[in-house]
Amino acid sequence: MLAPELTHGVLRGKGLLDPRTGLPGRELLIDRLGLALTRVKTHGTLVSLVLVPGDDETAVLLRETMREDHTVARYEPDLVAIVAEHPNGDARPIVERVRTVTGARTGWYTSDGTARVHEVLFRAEASLI
Repeated sequence: MLAPELTHGVLRGKGLLDPRTGLPGRELLIDRLGLALTRVKTHGTLVSLVLVPGDDETAVLLRETMREDHTVARYEPDLVAIVAEHPNGDARPIVERVRTVTGARTGWYTSDGTARVHEVLFRAEASLI
């Protein structure tokens, strides 16, 4: 098994981790969102994608604030993404936490697993505008 430092180095070298924050980058986010969509479809739960405008500091703050099982990633240089699986409801509790911590506006979309990855991304982006 690789040491965590070595694993992070390999992932950074492949462009999977954001070099400034160490958070998952766009490709890893898309992979994790796809896996989450598969899990929720299988388990009958939901997944929400929340997009938050923000810089490196915002991204790190959100990683420190969100639950450990939420994926916090750099979707774009000025956009942070949060992937959260939950048993019911929608992204409103996550959005409220984001607004409390950052005061930032958000865009989000919740799926039962029937939407494809790029559809979830598109709908979350559209709600941010």
